[in-house]
Amino acid sequence: MSYLYRINYRKDGPLIFISQLDLNSLVRRILLRAKIPVELTQGYNPRMKISFAPALPLGMEGWQEILDVYLIEQFKPQILKEKINAVAPVGFKVLAINKVLNQEEPLNKLLQFASYLIYLINTDENIDKGKRWEDKIKICIRNFLEQKNIIIKKETKKGIKEINLRPLIQKLAFVSEEENRIVIQLIIDIQQVGSINPCLIVNRFLLEVGEKIRIEKIVREKFIIYSKK
Repeated sequence: MSYLYRINYRKDGPLIFISQLDLNSLVRRILLRAKIPVELTQGYNPRMKISFAPALPLGMEGWQEILDVYLIEQFKPQILKEKINAVAPVGFKVLAINKVLNQEEPLNKLLQFASYLIYLINTDENIDKGKRWEDKIKICIRNFLEQKNIIIKKETKKGIKEINLRPLIQKLAFVSEEENRIVIQLIIDIQQVGSINPCLIVNRFLLEVGEKIRIEKIVREKFIIYSKK
């Protein structure tokens, strides 16, 4: 019998530059070092039964990332959390662990939206320090969202593909402004096409703004789990 535990963790610091494949290996090494009895898959090449949320793009922090792990023994979530954090490297920290009673729904079917915080910097050297950008950004957001189709061309293994970004955008909203730094929130529907890089949407939006604004950083702040209500 196996027991499913859902782990919420933070990925930041030096680990923002490792790939999803490397993260997969890292988590397995952490669980081995913590002596966590993970269930193995069947077959000639057994692996730990772990499933991850959609991959985080390189260079981005993840404040509430999610992974599922199947164990062959039961643990109190707090004990499990302490054992993992005791051996985890800098940049990986377990925030919470919950035992999942209903194991029927796979993780990738439960996660409906991904929420990002976009930090923008105005690089215009002649910027008026007293000028507020909130009104302009809000107008640009409204105009951007009023478009029925937001088409971009993306290079894939099969060639150039057109993607309509508009159906993927669940929310785009102004959050805050401090001097020349602006923060906006972007929520993407990840059930339609899987994990799409938010930079594709943000870069397209900045064309609408038309100012000397660049992306300072992007953070995936959380996932929103599908509700059947």
